Amino acid sequence: MMKKIVLCSLFALTFVTSSFALPQPQARVEEMVNTVLGVLQQTELSEAEKKSEVSGRVQEYLNMPSISRRTLGTYWDEATEEQRQRFTTLFIQILEGTYLNRMAGYSGGTVKYLKQRVKGNKAIIDTLVISDELEIPVQYKMIYEDGNWQVFDLVLEGISLVRNYRSSYGEIIRRSGYDGLLTLMDEKVEEMNTIK
Repeated sequence: MMKKIVLCSLFALTFVTSSFALPQPQARVEEMVNTVLGVLQQTELSEAEKKSEVSGRVQEYLNMPSISRRTLGTYWDEATEEQRQRFTTLFIQILEGTYLNRMAGYSGGTVKYLKQRVKGNKAIIDTLVISDELEIPVQYKMIYEDGNWQVFDLVLEGISLVRNYRSSYGEIIRRSGYDGLLTLMDEKVEEMNTIK
């Protein structure tokens, strides 16, 4: 009986230790936000230079396979591998541009971290961006994969980016097919890149 108690205690201790060893998702979000704001607050850089500086850095915090699948929903299964890759490449540029444009508007403010909820390999981090007497809620939905917490959805001012794009992209696919969607996405990326 004593042996069983000791074994159970060791198992419980091992489980608790491994749980505490799991990196905290909020720290990951703070790292991403600080990286972005650190660049956006550099007044000597032009808007184009700021976007160029941040672009690519944000990608390491995003789980693009998960974001892409969730955004296209059932249409993801129907797409060819080439269409999936093209979609993901364009979509990450659109998400980066959208996120950076929003954050640029808040770059003079501060970020308050409100709550961290973790369940298994998923987490939700609630933050509040306080700028010019405005308080804007920004929520990060995360998944733990390959040894890292990564964002799979952003909820900006109550609007889920994934859900928002799923609705509009689904309508475009129904109307114009994948080629129509990819053409429109190409145009959107080009438009974003011309904004200085």
